[in-house]
Amino acid sequence: MRFYHLLIVLTAILFISINAQNNLTIDEAIKLSLINNIEIHEQNANIQNSELNLSNSSQLPNPIFSYSREDLKDDSFKFGEWTASGSIPINFLWERWSNIESKNNILEAQKYFLDHKKLNLTFKVREIYSALHNYTLLTKSLNSTLLKLSDLAKTAKYRVQEGDISEYELQRILLELNQLKSIFSEIDLQKRNYQNNLKLLIGYGINEDLSIESPELKSDLNFTKEELINLAIQNRNDIKASSLLVESENLFLSHNKLKVIPNINLTAGYKKQTDDLSGTILQVDFEIPLFNRNQIGIQQAEIGLSLLENKKAFLIERIKAEISEAYNRYSANNELYKAQVGFEFQNIFSSAAYSYEQGEISLVEFIDGLNAYVNGIILFNQLEVNLFKSVFDLERQVATKIINFNENNN
Repeated sequence: MRFYHLLIVLTAILFISINAQNNLTIDEAIKLSLINNIEIHEQNANIQNSELNLSNSSQLPNPIFSYSREDLKDDSFKFGEWTASGSIPINFLWERWSNIESKNNILEAQKYFLDHKKLNLTFKVREIYSALHNYTLLTKSLNSTLLKLSDLAKTAKYRVQEGDISEYELQRILLELNQLKSIFSEIDLQKRNYQNNLKLLIGYGINEDLSIESPELKSDLNFTKEELINLAIQNRNDIKASSLLVESENLFLSHNKLKVIPNINLTAGYKKQTDDLSGTILQVDFEIPLFNRNQIGIQQAEIGLSLLENKKAFLIERIKAEISEAYNRYSANNELYKAQVGFEFQNIFSSAAYSYEQGEISLVEFIDGLNAYVNGIILFNQLEVNLFKSVFDLERQVATKIINFNENNN
């Protein structure tokens, strides 16, 4: 007998261990999202293109090789010559450096944009993960209530047959049961929506099984609004990327101004004639900048620089406004959440159900207790979801982790 007890215990431990291994932790979900998310792949492609542009800007221009030959003759005289030469444009000697620095800044900006997207994705995964956890708990609570109410409805049918309660009471109980089923269906649909969104973020197929851990969230925020704004201006990678783009466009403007210098080609070669005259040749070709002095290129670069400076200034102001709004939303959600902490909603329903079965309270009082319980747990769940959504939004705006998100593997 002891052997069978031991076997049961070992089987249970093995099952719990396997189940724990199948649960997806928040860190694992974030890692999967960074590997599989399509926006990250797109930004990596932008970085690769920027690297190619940088490599192309640092390449030296191709030299041009020329060979010509002339063979002239009449009845009594022959004359011929041949020339071999090579030429190369020399403007690259002063143009290429500003272009290289410009393209290098663009590359660094794209890397900052990648970091920015990664952070945004991280906080999005955290938000959906925590919301899925909340709705999973809520569906379990509502499902437990449904089972209890279904049992109560079965008992009520027997009580009608015995004459203990009226048919009206039975119908009212069945009506509440159907209403609760409808509420449960909506909540379960919302849970599945969060689950599907998380699957999309981490690269799971829609039909793949997904179970998550039970995270312990702490919403204590020890920063003022002004401190969060300063943190954002220091940490936001999109601000750093915008600054690099401004510098890049400034360098590109310098590059275009250098193009005012006309194109200069240097040619060197060797020439030989049939009369044994031979020797080196040297030739310099340059444009006369009478009409095209790269005015359009300079103006376009100036327009682009002005636009990027304005976009950077707008980005900073928008971040300030969004952080201010997110902070106010967090403060409001935190106060509402704290006001609900401590309510024992389960006791309301349990007490009401037990008292009604014992005949201590009326049907109206039981339904009032049932509705108070259902509305209470739904409200508390939504308050908690809203609270941590506002916290994660603040983290996204500030671009750093500002609360604790500890995993409590239950």
